[in-house]
Amino acid sequence: MKRSAEAGSIGVHQASFSDDAALDSKTAVTTVQIMTGEIIGYLSDMGVSPNLLRLSLSIESSDMRYLTTAEMRDWNIITSNDTVTAQTVPSSEPVDKPVSSPSAKAGATATAPSTSRDNALDFIRRYHEAWSRDNSTALAFMRKAYEDQVTFYGRVVDRDAVMKDKATFALRWPERIYSVKPGSEAAVCGEKCDVSGVIEWFARSRERGKTSSGMAEFAIVWNPATSQIESENSKVLATDRGAQAPERIISQWHVENGECRGSTNPDSPETQTACARREEIGAMLDTFGWCYGHKNDYGYQMKWHLCDAASNRP
Repeated sequence: MKRSAEAGSIGVHQASFSDDAALDSKTAVTTVQIMTGEIIGYLSDMGVSPNLLRLSLSIESSDMRYLTTAEMRDWNIITSNDTVTAQTVPSSEPVDKPVSSPSAKAGATATAPSTSRDNALDFIRRYHEAWSRDNSTALAFMRKAYEDQVTFYGRVVDRDAVMKDKATFALRWPERIYSVKPGSEAAVCGEKCDVSGVIEWFARSRERGKTSSGMAEFAIVWNPATSQIESENSKVLATDRGAQAPERIISQWHVENGECRGSTNPDSPETQTACARREEIGAMLDTFGWCYGHKNDYGYQMKWHLCDAASNRP
């Protein structure tokens, strides 16, 4: 059986009953168990990984998590190599959807030493951390991040053209938080590295009175020899109309905080990484004027809020 789908065309979340469903708790539990069993059987019949169900059970019924191309391929949801790959217009186009995170179509299949993979993933983290800073710092990083010639959203252009696009975007959205969704990043390296994942953003222009929030799939081709990007492209998976708070970024903080505080092995590299990412995300939220807890709060009282005089600050 041949199956293909476009990235962002399939979304999952928890099952739920309508508000007017007249079900007692025992009947509701039984119904969910029966339905889950049927889903597991169907996924097995179709040869689809149970990771799809695990993901859906982790997403609130009021939310939606759209699958990336890598997830659909790895979980055998798509079985065709001619998957539809829609292309997003560069970020300088007049739309209120910041999509300046890098992306490209990857094709390498060779496995490289872990150092190349680790370096690629570290680069993509630093890329988005830099892009989340002030325009001067962000654009200085961008200028060093690209090769002289770049395949940029399907067109071969020089670095100056890329920088013009980035500068236009930065002026339009001078305050930005771009953060890779935990667990979504992947890198396959041979001579070059194909790096992909999901980026979540929140951006603001005080001058225009505009905010933007959403999620996009990204992939780049990165050269380990030069530590520079050779190709970039991206696709928006979701936008949050009217978002006034960085809820997606706050949600990432809670994920990393849970991994950091809830680990049974606080000295493990995974725990240390989660703790470091929590602090990094917290610092970015602070630059946007969002704080976690007040100075005299107990742990259970702490919540993310617009900072005030009594707020905890990093």
